[in-house]
Order: sequence, then structure tokens, then C-alpha cells
Amino acid sequence: MNNTFWQFEPGTSGVLSAGRWLWLRAMLWALLLSTGTLAIFLATQFLGPWLDLPADSSYAIVSFLPVAAFALYAFAVRKAEHRIAIEVLPSLTMIWDLIIGAVFGFCILSAMVGLLCVFGLCHVAWSRWQRVFDAFLFDSYLSGMLEELMFRAILLRILARAFGPRWGLALSSILFGVAHLTHGTWLAALAITINAGLTMGLLYMITGRLWMSVGLHIGWDFTETSILGVNSNDGLLLSTPMAGKPDFLTGGSFGPDASILAFVIGVIAVMAIVYARAKGWFKIQTTMPSANVAEGEIAHEV
Repeated sequence: MNNTFWQFEPGTSGVLSAGRWLWLRAMLWALLLSTGTLAIFLATQFLGPWLDLPADSSYAIVSFLPVAAFALYAFAVRKAEHRIAIEVLPSLTMIWDLIIGAVFGFCILSAMVGLLCVFGLCHVAWSRWQRVFDAFLFDSYLSGMLEELMFRAILLRILARAFGPRWGLALSSILFGVAHLTHGTWLAALAITINAGLTMGLLYMITGRLWMSVGLHIGWDFTETSILGVNSNDGLLLSTPMAGKPDFLTGGSFGPDASILAFVIGVIAVMAIVYARAKGWFKIQTTMPSANVAEGEIAHEV
């Protein structure tokens, strides 16, 4: 894959300008942005109780703070990197990116569960569909927005600037998998690295925009929890691993995306993304604005 395959803007000015200690400057910048994003996530969990706000205030807090995180990210990039953060700019294309990504996430999770059912590793039954909005807002939307901002717009992009696009994709995907060790095994982390980290990262890199990977992440989580009912009794369906089957086949308590069979779906998804890019099926970012704050101009690079 040559450089024209990737359409994202890693940043080449300001704190990420070429020169001495680029890798160190990049690492410190990534750490600073990631820490800010993590602080906003923690605020979504604890700000209400800390300020002694009514319980219902959590809806407003979780709705607003991820949007604020994107705005603060764009502001920081403008000031420190001297460019416009085109990857998070809202546009009409953003709507289509979110929809396409969400549909893709639905298809991936449905295929994983379907494959497990074919081999008798998962049982699916109708359930009661409830608390849909809560599941969307506090799980799918929150994690989709903030995790994509941290792992793709920040870590993938800046690691790619420091070490190259392939290393940026690989390292950010590994970090994404490791982050899921808080509630999964090393096999689950490896599965998430490939099945989710690579697919979401690729969508960002080949469109130059974050929105399709955000849509994929939201669609993935919403399908898993609220539609397929994995580890949830509130879904449209209830999907449970078959008793007596090993966790490395069923995914165990983590979910079907931790099964080794899910790797098959993950690899197919990655191949489909690469093929679609090669065929020109994605609407890519044809210009990459770089805002020069000092001169008040915007330079365009292809």
C-alpha cells in the first residue's frame, strides 16, 4: 500500500513538524490529548454525583461531553498543530459515514453470532426489548465517540506521524485490544485488536474522516447489546454461549467477538474494506487543509 492509499491527515506542522525529537514530541502530544479525553470520559461517570446534580442530569452530561471533547480536540489541533482538524469536521458526508459505519457494525456482529450458531456454540432466543435509549446513550454512543477520538484520531494518527501509517494502525489497534483487558482475557484482547481495531482504524485512514469508524463502533456496540442481547437481558434477542463449550470457541462471558471463529469475520471485514478502497467505493477526502495560524491562511495538500 502506497501513501496514496491512505487519505487521513497525520499532521505535519506545529508540534508535529519534521525535525529533531519528532517521535518524542509526538508521544507527549498524544499523551496530553489522550489524558484530556480520558478526563472527559471520567467526567461523564462522576460529574453528576460530584456536583450533587439530579440523577436525570446524566442524560445531558453524557449527551454533551463527547461533543465537547470533539470540539476541544479540534481547538487543540488548530492551536498546537496549526491546521484544521478535518477528520472531525461535521458535514453532510458525516451523516452517510455514520449510517454506513453503523450498518457495517450490525453486519459484522450479526455474522459473528450467526457463525457461532451454525457450529452450535451460541443459543439465540427472543427476549424483551427495553431500555433501548439508555443502552444507546450510555454505552454505544459514549464509547463510540470517545474511544474513536482517543484510539483513532489521537493515537493512530499521531503514531502514524511518528512511525509511519502501518505502525500507527498496528500499535493503536494493539492498544485498543489491551484496553479491553479490563473485562476480558488476552484472547479477547487479541480478537478485539483484529476484529475491531483494524476495521475501525482502516475506515478512518482510507476516508480521512473519523465518522465512519464512529458509526461502526456505535453500530457494533448497539447491535451486540440492544439487538442481539449479548450479556444483556434487555435486548431484542438474548444470545448466550452454549454450556459446556470452551470459551475460546464461544467467546465466553466477553461475547462472540472474543471467539477464535470471530477472527474469520474480522479478516473478511478487513479484506472487504481494502477491496472497497481499491475499487474507489469510498468517498475520500480529496484535500487536506492545514491551517497556518501565524499567517492566517489555509494551505491545501493532496
